[in-house]
Amino acid sequence: MESKVNYTAVGAFVIALMMALAGAVWWLSSAERRNDTTTYLIYATDNVNGLSPASEVLYRGVNVGRVKSIEIDPKNPALVRIAVAIHSSVPVRTDAVAQLMPRGVTGLSVINLGGGHSAQALLPQPGHRYAVIRYVPSVFSRLEGGLNSATVMLSKIANRLDELLSPANVRAISQTLRHIDRTTAVIDAQRDDIGATLRDLRRSSRELAAMGAQGQRLGEHADVVLAQLQSSAQAAQRSLGELDKVARQWQRAGGSAARLGDAGTQAIQQFQYRTLPEFDRLGGQLQRLSSQLSDLGRSLQHNPNQLLFGAPPPPPGPGEH
Repeated sequence: MESKVNYTAVGAFVIALMMALAGAVWWLSSAERRNDTTTYLIYATDNVNGLSPASEVLYRGVNVGRVKSIEIDPKNPALVRIAVAIHSSVPVRTDAVAQLMPRGVTGLSVINLGGGHSAQALLPQPGHRYAVIRYVPSVFSRLEGGLNSATVMLSKIANRLDELLSPANVRAISQTLRHIDRTTAVIDAQRDDIGATLRDLRRSSRELAAMGAQGQRLGEHADVVLAQLQSSAQAAQRSLGELDKVARQWQRAGGSAARLGDAGTQAIQQFQYRTLPEFDRLGGQLQRLSSQLSDLGRSLQHNPNQLLFGAPPPPPGPGEH
C-alpha cells in the first residue's frame, strides 16, 4: 500500500524553516545596526594564530562580543589590526587591556579583556573613528616566544659545541693537556727552586721597601738642600747687587782719575811750554850777571880806586890820541 505524503505540508515546513533561519541571520547581523555593539581596535604585537573572525571576546571570562576582522596594519606591518564588536552595555575603561588566550585544547584562541578599575571610559582619539584597547602579550605568547628564543639559542650552542668538538680541536685540546701535564711535572720537580725564588723575591721586596723609605728620606733631605740652595742663591743675588754698586763706584772713581790725569797732563804741558822757557831765560840772565860780577871782582882786585873814582875810561883806540 502506497504511503500518502502531503507535499503541501512539507513545502510549508521547509519555507517556514528557511524564513526562521533568515530571521535569525538578520537578527544577528542587525545587532550592530541597532547600535547594540561598539567597535574597538586592538593592535597585536605577537602571533595571533588560532584567532579568526567571529571568535569570542571575553571580559574576565564573560562573553561580551566577537571579533569582526583581522588584518595586517597597513601603516606598520609588525602589528596585527583586530577589530572587535563589544556590547554597548559593557563598560570599557581607559585601563582595559586585551590578551590572546587559547580556548582549551582545540587550538582556537579568544580575546580576553582585563582591567576596568579606572572610572574614565575609553573614547576614540581626536581624528580617529574607533577607540584602541591596549594589547598585552599573554603568558602563553611570552612562553612561546621564550621557547622559540631558547630553541634558537640551543641550536646555536649545539652548533658551537659541534665546531668546538671537531677532530682538529679535540687533537689540539689533547696536546694542550699533555703540555700542561708536562709543565706541572716540571713545576713539581722544581718546587724547591721555586720556593727559594719566592723567598728571594720576598727578601727583595723588603729590600725594595727599605730602599723606597731611604729614597723618601733622601727626597726630604733634597728638599732641605734645595731650600738652602735657594737661600744661597738669594744671598748671591744680593752680593751681586752689592758688587754692581761697587763696580759703579769704581767706574765713577776711574772717571775721576781720568779727569785728574787729564788735569796733570795739562799742568805738565803748561810747565814744559811756559815755565821751563822762563827758567831758561832766568838761567841765562843769572849766568850773565855772574859773569859781570866776576869781571867786577877782577876789576876791583886790580884797581880798588874805582870804587871811589869810578871805572877808568877804556884805552883809546887807534887814531884817538
